[in-house]
Order: sequence, then C-alpha cells, then structure tokens
Amino acid sequence: MKRVEIHIPVGGTTITAWHYAADGAHSRPCVVMAHGFCGTRDAGLVGFGERFAEAGIDTLCFDYRGFGASGGWPRQVIDFTAQHRDYHAAIDAARRLDDVDGVAIWGTSLSGGHVFAVAAQRQDLLAAISLTPIVDGWATLLRMRRGIPLRAAARLGSAAMRDAIGARRGNAPVLLPAVGSPGSAAMLTTPDALRGYLAAAQGAPLWRNEFAARMLLAVPGYRPGLRADRIDCPVLVQIAGSDLNAPPDLARAAAGRADGLVHEYDGAGHFDVYDVGTAFDAVVADQISFLSSLSEGTA
Repeated sequence: MKRVEIHIPVGGTTITAWHYAADGAHSRPCVVMAHGFCGTRDAGLVGFGERFAEAGIDTLCFDYRGFGASGGWPRQVIDFTAQHRDYHAAIDAARRLDDVDGVAIWGTSLSGGHVFAVAAQRQDLLAAISLTPIVDGWATLLRMRRGIPLRAAARLGSAAMRDAIGARRGNAPVLLPAVGSPGSAAMLTTPDALRGYLAAAQGAPLWRNEFAARMLLAVPGYRPGLRADRIDCPVLVQIAGSDLNAPPDLARAAAGRADGLVHEYDGAGHFDVYDVGTAFDAVVADQISFLSSLSEGTA
C-alpha cells in the first residue's frame, strides 16, 4: 500500500485528498470518502483507507472546501450543496486514477446523508456505503433539542442569525463549538459526543472544534434520505444500535427506500464506528465483504 496526497480542482479552489493505492491488481474499485459534521480525513478515517488497501481496494479520502488541508474561504463553513459538489469532483477524479475500475461512494454521520443525495444524482457508481447516517435534519434536530437547555438553545439560535446576516455583509464567520459537554452551546452535546469525538480526533492536526453557526438554519430543510428511492446502485447502510446522534429508525427508513442492505451493531454508539472505536473491526469487515461481493457479482 502507498498513500499519496493529491489536489482536486473544484469551485475555483482545490480539495485535498489522500489516495490509498492497493498493491497488485490492475483493475480494482476505489472508495471515495469524506467525514461527517466538521470532520477531517485524519480524524478516525485513516484505518478505513488502510484496511481497504490491504483488501485490494483503493480509497480517495478528501477534506471538504474550507476544512482540513483543502483550500477555500471562509473556513469551517458547512454548505451542504458545496459538499455535494466536492463529492462529485472527487468521484470524477477517482475515475481517472490508474488501475481503478469502478467507484463507490462512502460517508458517515452527516456525510452518510450526503451519500444518499449524491448517489441519487449519478448513474455511474459501483455502490454506496452510508455509515451511521443523518438522513433527516428536521427530525434529528427535534430529538436533539429535547436535551438542550433553553439558554444554550438561545445562544445557538442567536449565533446562527448573526452569522447568516454577517455572511451577506462579507464578515468573518461566527463560530461555535462542534462538540461540547451536555448542556453547552455546541452542536453535538449528547453524553458520548465530547469523549467520542475527541477520541477519534486524537492525533488529528487537521481537525478544529468549530463551525460557522449559519449551518444551523439549513439543517431543518436538509432531508437527503427522502432521495433514497432514486438510487440505482447497491447500497449498504450501517446503523449503530445505541446511536444518540443519528436516529437508527430514520436510517432504517431511508435504507428501506433505497432497497439497501442493512447491518446493525448492537450496543454501539455513534462514535464507536471509527478506527479507534470498539465497532470498527466489524464495520470495516462488513464494508469490505459488501464491496467484494459486488466484484464477484453476488450482491
């Protein structure tokens, strides 16, 4: 296996990716992956690229514009449509890689939802893998709000409005913590969030615990799971049975609309699926098995 960094042009700048190239085979699939909410490629995803390469599968793991090592300004702004475009650019780049034959799309958490939206727009994908996906922003936000104190909710809402107004004036983003302790004015505040995210981001210099607050105004209207019935490639949906951040029932419903294969991991939380987590070995093994079955024509 070798890992090289490449730069992919998109939207007047570039996104930066690691290409994990498997040894041996001259005709192999490539998995295009990106992280979820505020994540960067060095925070919990390295193990996936390494394990895929060991199994003879290439990986192109990228940072969105404005995050990690990628270009783009302002920084830390989560724009769903722009992130979809980054996926499309990375897919097109993967198709041009030497020895690659077929591209699969992969996402987790927020990008697990992106997978449904992007796959629904393409007819050239080998497969789609959606890990602990957030598929319905409105329904997810309603559930998360139940545990947020009124004062914290007010701070989040105020910051979102100030950021949205400031963006129109060209001001720097109003930033909030991506993850925090329960009751704090952060996006993710479930009991397992701070510990889980920090564990995944340990030794990840590209990651920053902040995001532009304007994103909160767009969350209710983001419902990528509703597009699942438009996907025409095989889909694997992986659900953490004890997920407090991506409701399992919503993921199951989206998987059903996609006629997808579902794997559930009993007792696993949202952050247990990353390469430092307790469910990682089972999760990545199921992904490799799924992709291998496609190449054998049995999926």
